[in-house]
Amino acid sequence: MGVETLSFILDPIINAGPLFFIFIVFTIIGLIVRLKPLSAIRNGLMIAVGFQGVYIVLDFFLGSIGPVAAALSERYGDVFTYTDIGWAAFASFSWGWPWAYALVAILLVVNIIMIFTKMTDTVNLNIWDFWEPIFASIIIMAFTKNITLALIVGACFGWFNLMLSDFSAQKGYIEDLGFEGLSFYQGGSVIWIVFGHYLSKIFDKFGLKGGKFTPEYIQEKYGVIGEPVILGGILAFLMGIGAGYNLIDVMLLMISLATSMVLFPIITGIIMQALVPVTDAAKGFLKKTTKGRNLYIGVDPAIALGNTTTIAVGILMMPVMLVLAFVIPGVVMVPLADLSIMMFVWIFLTPPMKFDLLRSFIAAVIAGVVITLMGILIAPFSNAAAVYSGAEIPSGTAVSSMLNSYTPENLVAGLLGKAYTTIGFTGVVSIIIASIVISVIFRLRYLKKKRQKR
Repeated sequence: MGVETLSFILDPIINAGPLFFIFIVFTIIGLIVRLKPLSAIRNGLMIAVGFQGVYIVLDFFLGSIGPVAAALSERYGDVFTYTDIGWAAFASFSWGWPWAYALVAILLVVNIIMIFTKMTDTVNLNIWDFWEPIFASIIIMAFTKNITLALIVGACFGWFNLMLSDFSAQKGYIEDLGFEGLSFYQGGSVIWIVFGHYLSKIFDKFGLKGGKFTPEYIQEKYGVIGEPVILGGILAFLMGIGAGYNLIDVMLLMISLATSMVLFPIITGIIMQALVPVTDAAKGFLKKTTKGRNLYIGVDPAIALGNTTTIAVGILMMPVMLVLAFVIPGVVMVPLADLSIMMFVWIFLTPPMKFDLLRSFIAAVIAGVVITLMGILIAPFSNAAAVYSGAEIPSGTAVSSMLNSYTPENLVAGLLGKAYTTIGFTGVVSIIIASIVISVIFRLRYLKKKRQKR
């Protein structure tokens, strides 16, 4: 099947967006695991309804917080070399790449191979976020003009992303969020849950124990101040004042953010309820067909945005990320379009921190420093890929996005692309093979320990 044929078949599906994937895929899974047809369709619809609700509330939240982020950037900003044009632009570059669907097919095959060889326990359904390894492959193309190498590197990223998704479930963090039988898949961004895991261990050694300053603890100790509606109102008040809003606009912002914090948990509760019959049936089916093996369903981490700690940390980190852009030497881009979407980093940090607000905030600040430093290196790679994609960039302007800055795939792809002129095709492939071999060794060690525990 050629690339043009794949494009003809998959273009309408991709253009339909993630909700189409969610409804169709979960309905099919329901049928496969032997739910009655009407029940399978109902659950597929309810899960899609839940995700639609999440996206609606998320859009509302971002629509409320976006102008605040812009006001903060404008009020305290300066001239930077690169402009944050937002993740959506780069996602469109990715899906517009002629080889995108060929890489999608390769990534699906990689997932199947890894499941049968026991190199992963995740059956990834979040096809939409394949755009991240696709974009990393475009970075390779921008530097090497070698499509074979670009597809190999993209496949390698798919391999590691699945292993990272396994980690999110194996440590119990997704279950802690209330989603049993699932793992998070969002490209290389999932590495931040590994970052949070080991940072949590460091915190423990230094006596910063987790699980105390949770919203539930604050509510129990101090009454209504720990409720999502009050937390949202307080954080919105501080943000509005910092952005220079007048009193009426500050109060409207308080209402908007409080609304988001109240609605998020309600909407995610719909997804949780709809997932129960599917995941229960899937677990039973998979255990029978895989001789008792537990497999996880990889989904978009957006389902967990209803966590109060995550939302609170996300709001607190907006001014912090701006401050970091101005105080860290060498920063080339101020967060703007993607400042509010950074929620998708903090969501990976809060479970390892046991949803403790203090620990989660400190972890987010540390991660923010790392991301800002990574952004210095990644921005030129993002711009090179955008130019290669044919984006119409005004003369004298260079572009990147904050989301690109926290995706390690882009950093690795850029470094490999630049090294290509020195080490060539063989050198890059050798690095990839060595990395996969190391990951296989760690995976085999994990499987051995798992067998010994039985």
